[in-house]
Amino acid sequence: MDCLELRIPPLPQLLMVGHALWPRGMRHARRSFSVYDLLYVVGGRFYMTEDDTAYELKRGDLLVLEPGRTHYGQRPVAEPTELYWVHFSHPHPQVTKGHDAILWSTLLGKGTDKDLTPVDQYMYLPKHANIDPALLVPLLDEMTALHETLTLRNSLRLNALLGELFERLQSTISGGLNSRSYQISERVAQYLKAHLREPFDAEAMADALHYNFDYLARCLKKYTGMSPLQYLHHLQMNRAVTLLLTTDLPIQEVGEQAGQPNGNYFIRLFRKHMGMAPGAYRTMHRARL
Repeated sequence: MDCLELRIPPLPQLLMVGHALWPRGMRHARRSFSVYDLLYVVGGRFYMTEDDTAYELKRGDLLVLEPGRTHYGQRPVAEPTELYWVHFSHPHPQVTKGHDAILWSTLLGKGTDKDLTPVDQYMYLPKHANIDPALLVPLLDEMTALHETLTLRNSLRLNALLGELFERLQSTISGGLNSRSYQISERVAQYLKAHLREPFDAEAMADALHYNFDYLARCLKKYTGMSPLQYLHHLQMNRAVTLLLTTDLPIQEVGEQAGQPNGNYFIRLFRKHMGMAPGAYRTMHRARL
């Protein structure tokens, strides 16, 4: 499944949401505009071409049309067809990515009370998928009703529902998170978090989790892109950053509390991950306050 990757924040902004029953013979006009157009069919069949790709949408089919591309109905609907549409805008260009290439457990930088800008994150929407109407129709009905009588009082609720819609669509992509390999990767991640301040011991981890270490490592890498040792170092450096920015602990003690008691190795590891020594990192970020 192809997915659209959108960098957040900010979240996409809702422009409009609508619902209609198209009579037989009606056909979508040709157009190209600078916003996203999400189509969701709940009855009949709907025909849409985007650039050179033609789609025939049946009940439960969703299609996200992208800004800047030309779309049009390649043929009229042959039967009464019920559909919803949601127009939204987003300032960042989208990237198309296969769903199996998304590393759902990728660690993101943890914000601290010293940060002045949010950490970049990503959301994913299916380009074209079939989704159970029970998952989306009640939400779309509420959004449509609010949009038709939009007031200052209910506008926040409408935008909150848009976020919930996106979350439900993303959950259809990440359905593989119920797999055994994902569950094992989560167990590895939790084990490493719990043993953050201890020396890395592959044999001890394998004994504790009752799986061969190579299998544990493959599961973790599949969902995070990192080996267990790389993941542990990432956790340790995140911990070190928090201590550097929120305490006045000496660098040596920061390293010890982050699980790296060898001061020289801690400094080299920190520089590798953050691009500068821990002391310089602390000075630079505190100077911004």
